[in-house]
Amino acid sequence: MKVVTQGLSVALLLGLGFSAYAQKHVHGEGELLIAQEGNVLQMQFIIPAADALGFEHQAANSSDKNAINVLAQQLKNSSHAIDIKGQCILQSTENSLAHSHDEHDEHDEHDEHDHHNVEATYNFNCKTPVVGFSVTLFNLMPSLNALNVQWISNTGQGSTEVTRSNPVISWQS
Repeated sequence: MKVVTQGLSVALLLGLGFSAYAQKHVHGEGELLIAQEGNVLQMQFIIPAADALGFEHQAANSSDKNAINVLAQQLKNSSHAIDIKGQCILQSTENSLAHSHDEHDEHDEHDEHDHHNVEATYNFNCKTPVVGFSVTLFNLMPSLNALNVQWISNTGQGSTEVTRSNPVISWQS
C-alpha cells in the first residue's frame, strides 16, 4: 500500500502542478515541482525552450538538432540540475527532448508563435528525507533567472522562488 500511496502523491502533485502552470510561459522563469514521500523524491523542471535551448521553434537545421541532443544528454545527469549532496541515489530520469526533433521532422507547417517548454523529471531514492538542496540548472541555462517552486512532502507543502543569485531551496519538517 505504501508504494501505491507514494505513486499517488507524486502523480497528484505533478498532475495538479502541470495543469496549474500549463498556460504560464515566461521567458527567464521556469517551474520546479517536488514531491517527497518517505525515501522517494521526485522533481520535475518545466523550463521555456528559449531559456533551455536558445530557441523555441522546431529544430530547423543540424545546429538546432545538435543543441537538443547535447542538452538531452546533459539533463540525464542530475548534477546539472541540482546538488543534493549525496543524500539520494538517482533511480531514473527522463526529459521531453529525447525525440522532440524527430517527431516533428515530417511536419511542414509550424506556428511561429508557439511557446515550447523543456521538461526534465528526476526520481530519487534517499537515505533520509531531504529538507533542501541547491539548484545548479542556472549554470546550464544562462538566461534562466528564476524558478517558481512548489513542494509536497509527508510533513506539509509550500512554495517559494529560487533565483540565480539565491539557488538554495529548503523546507523544514
